[in-house]
Amino acid sequence: MKTADLTDKQRQVLAHVERARNEGTPLSEYAKAHGVSARAIYDGMAALRRKGVLPRGRASSKSGFVAVRVASSVIPVMHTAPRSTMLCRMVLGRTVIECGEWPPTPWLLSLASGYRDAAT
Repeated sequence: MKTADLTDKQRQVLAHVERARNEGTPLSEYAKAHGVSARAIYDGMAALRRKGVLPRGRASSKSGFVAVRVASSVIPVMHTAPRSTMLCRMVLGRTVIECGEWPPTPWLLSLASGYRDAAT
């Protein structure tokens, strides 16, 4: 794309970006020193990137992000020594059931299916 195809604002932004690079200063410092809105420069840069005048952002080696690949796997169930504390407590009417480990889901479902709340 030619600079002739750009708006006046976009040409000004491009000039500011080039001057800041030539001075070797960050855009925020350049904007303060020249009395220009840093936000306007950054917004203009985004528009110039969309038009292909400026290159898209590049990956920084300083980035804390790392590429990962997620894969499904089977997590083995670890059997541990019996707990000395209560993990689960169910109160069903006058009945209280306390468990040292999580009960099997089908058992919980069958237990809860026959229970009606006092509000119903």
